[in-house]
Amino acid sequence: MAAVIPIEAARRPRVERPQFQFDSPDLFSFEDCFPGLHYLQKHEPGMVARARATFEDNRSFCQTHVRPLALSSDRRLQAHPDEVATELLQLAIKHRRFSRFVPTVFGGLGDGTAVGPMIAAEEIAAVDPGFVGVLSGHGLGMVALMLTANVRLIDWFSRRTVESESGGRPFLIDCAITEPGAGTDMEETALMPHAQMVSEAKRVPGGAVLNGRKCFISGGHFATHHLVILPFDRSDPVGTGSLFVVPTDSEGFSLGKLENKMGQKSGPASELVLEDCFVPDDMIAIDGAAFDESIVGALLDGVLGATRVYVGAWATGAARGAFETALQFAKTHHVRGERVIDQQWAQEALTNMMMNVHRARATYMEALFALMGAAGGGGAPGFINSTWFSAIYRSYPVSVVRQSEFVRRALIRKRVQEQGATGQRVQFYSSLAKVSCSDLAMETCHLAIEMMGAAGVRHEAGAEKLFRDAKLCQIFEGTNQLNRLHMFNQFVARDVPGLEVF
Repeated sequence: MAAVIPIEAARRPRVERPQFQFDSPDLFSFEDCFPGLHYLQKHEPGMVARARATFEDNRSFCQTHVRPLALSSDRRLQAHPDEVATELLQLAIKHRRFSRFVPTVFGGLGDGTAVGPMIAAEEIAAVDPGFVGVLSGHGLGMVALMLTANVRLIDWFSRRTVESESGGRPFLIDCAITEPGAGTDMEETALMPHAQMVSEAKRVPGGAVLNGRKCFISGGHFATHHLVILPFDRSDPVGTGSLFVVPTDSEGFSLGKLENKMGQKSGPASELVLEDCFVPDDMIAIDGAAFDESIVGALLDGVLGATRVYVGAWATGAARGAFETALQFAKTHHVRGERVIDQQWAQEALTNMMMNVHRARATYMEALFALMGAAGGGGAPGFINSTWFSAIYRSYPVSVVRQSEFVRRALIRKRVQEQGATGQRVQFYSSLAKVSCSDLAMETCHLAIEMMGAAGVRHEAGAEKLFRDAKLCQIFEGTNQLNRLHMFNQFVARDVPGLEVF
């Protein structure tokens, strides 16, 4: 039975309330979004100051440069699915967005914290999740390359990335994991032996020859180099899994089809084709068969432990974008002569959307703190960003030591040994962030479209694009179904002897 409103309440004069200020930074300030970080300023002032600078820089950049291109780029790529978003790639290069994935000690613009990339992902995705897709392929490639501990390649690639971007040219790397018959299976070592892999490396004098195909590779058509993960023996993909750096102009390498995705059209998803592609020894980032212990699982866990948190921040940005779009609609549209925002049903709907955004952000921040705790803190000490430390780091004696095989093996061994309770905690929380934030993003986008009615499904309103873009966050970095099992395996199954999850 419908509630009866007393006549006295119906006639009660409306109380004038302050209007929402969508364009005011006071509504979504740094303190509003990250009260926990604001509190930590007492204990980690340097880290929080850098996080705030990243927040302000990305907010200004997105409002000024990304927002005017987001819808038009998406519309063009819907009409021409065989093209790529060159205008957004050039925008990223012009404003040196790729150098932000390179730490300062390697000559880049990275702020030295784990917080910065997550804040940047949310800020950008709130305006255009597809633009995060333009950047993320390179970010994934850099994370994977860093975890190989191959300092020579890390130094070389970082330097070239920064130099090329300064000159207005891309020098980017993607990370190629999935295959036509082995998608999510390639992101869980327990499933790898059952994956229908087609790619394999073969040892030859002076290097290796690669054959096979990789698909759905983020940023593949933008990348100048590809960090390809495949085994020397398909019957033992975990024990012989290795990482190879393949330049796009390599003989035997070619780009296959460009996926015509539902959303995030500006972030290309590419097919890579390897046909007797030779990779010299100095471009083999890591040879898994040369180690006694299996390292591919530890490397994948390290990569995905970070990037799944990033996807959580990415999805949170999409949710926030949907909320902001619905809020703007509610302030400027009327129903029966009354602004939408003045009506209780809309206020409740907007509150539900806002709650989803804050819940999602709290989840990915908690996962980030778990990641930071496992890594020994919030990021690099401040002195690492100094010129004197960079000079020492690049000096010949230090270069000899840090590029030695002994140091490299020690770093990799440490990575393998981190797979205890701390590693399990990171894996659980990173998957939790990825699943929860992407599910909340889809729910929030749906709520925004419902509240906006017919306007919500019109391209120019922006909500339907966010809905399409958010969906991909439920799929890559392992589907949400796999991540749920991964969470169960890391958190529950460890206390149930004999339980098989995969």
